[in-house]
Amino acid sequence: MALPRDIDARKYSRVAKQRLDEAKLILDKLELFAAAEYMGGYAVECILKALVLTVTPPSQRPPAGEKTVEWLKNEFGHDLSALRRWAAARGAQMPRDIADGFVFVATWDLQSRYELGPGSLESADRFLTAAASIVKWADSRM
Repeated sequence: MALPRDIDARKYSRVAKQRLDEAKLILDKLELFAAAEYMGGYAVECILKALVLTVTPPSQRPPAGEKTVEWLKNEFGHDLSALRRWAAARGAQMPRDIADGFVFVATWDLQSRYELGPGSLESADRFLTAAASIVKWADSRM
């Protein structure tokens, strides 16, 4: 997996892969299913932000650094579907199999951190499988 040339996209890409690895560890070793999904959601958010930065011409976004972080926060927040739409409008259309998994992953949001309960192995496994596919696909587009 090559790293994006854009410095901010590179940072988000690296964080996405780290968060996905952490999510898998949380699932496999700690069996904390809800926590694994939560971390997996962050992985997808970060890789989609890296993709957005990669497909958006520099003239259409702020310069690298804090202004880019602020732009991403203001423009998208943590909305996975908005990130997907932005990237798709600039040529990064998800293939059908990735898009099918995205439908499930897109139910993730920050509010899940306030939900009690352990979650389920089936849900976490499905979520992380889809998240890993999204990360791999987006990485291949950079």
